[in-house]
Amino acid sequence: MVFPLTDFFVLPVVNGLLPHPDGGSIRGLFMDPYTSALLNLVGEQGEIFLAPYSYDTGRLFPVGVVASVDEIWSEDIYLGDKTTRASGLFGSVTGLGRGKAAGFSLQRGFLLANNVVPLDLPALRSAEFPIIEGAGWLVQGGFTEMRSTLDLRVSIYGTDLATGVPVEIRGNLGGLVEPEQAHTLEHSIIRSLQQNGICTQKTLTVSMKRETDELKQSVEMAYRYQRPEFFGVTSSGSCGNPLSNLAQFHLVGELVEKLKEGASLFESLEVARRKTLSKLSGELELSTQKGLRSLQGLKKGMFHDDTVLGKDLLRRVLGRFPFSPWD
Repeated sequence: MVFPLTDFFVLPVVNGLLPHPDGGSIRGLFMDPYTSALLNLVGEQGEIFLAPYSYDTGRLFPVGVVASVDEIWSEDIYLGDKTTRASGLFGSVTGLGRGKAAGFSLQRGFLLANNVVPLDLPALRSAEFPIIEGAGWLVQGGFTEMRSTLDLRVSIYGTDLATGVPVEIRGNLGGLVEPEQAHTLEHSIIRSLQQNGICTQKTLTVSMKRETDELKQSVEMAYRYQRPEFFGVTSSGSCGNPLSNLAQFHLVGELVEKLKEGASLFESLEVARRKTLSKLSGELELSTQKGLRSLQGLKKGMFHDDTVLGKDLLRRVLGRFPFSPWD
């Protein structure tokens, strides 16, 4: 694989959508001034570097996809109210290959990826450098089947960006980690793929820390503001777990009962929220003490674990999954 250039103008990717590096094509609508100006500058048949932006680190991820700009066109679209019409810039790109930038700089007001070198990720994948490829598919969610300590099946599913066909990857983490850790790893792999377009031992380490921190924050927010619907909600999505499921069950039940008594919707909702939190604390034996309740909510309520796992263990975890949904 040889790229036509070593420096490329950068199109930041904030939604995790990267074309398959081996000729995959995607198209999109671009309303922001930076992207519109960049595409017009590069022009059709030009090359750009698609660099994921990680919210967890607050910076561009240096491993991305070099892509060619196939087509650029303008088309009228209707905005949210369905009555206001505006002109939108559309573009389609095709992946030329994976690349890694040595750094980023500014040129003429645009981001530039410097000294981009080709990366053959399938060839790099090994016991020492296990990788899960996130380009070419939209990662949407996952689930963990906890059949026994030796049978912990983690599935992560999504959609092939080129065909729209559902795809998934599966890994059995039995014998490597505890069930709570497998559940946490499921969420963290999804988070890394969505933010970085790839999952390595390093990105997984960061994702696990941020995911468990946000889960604990969701417990604190739920109690502080009396909002049980906050349980299990993080920037990577909503977690299905006993605490969140019970919260929804009790909240709906209490709301219906209060409405039947003739109370207003606002009053019914506030009462339902308070009663739901009280029931959850009793049924799951969760402390209401600040700090302790977030840890108990994470481990007992949401079946997660915030233990820091070692590098070698995380590499073995990633090695249980295929390189991509197409393997």
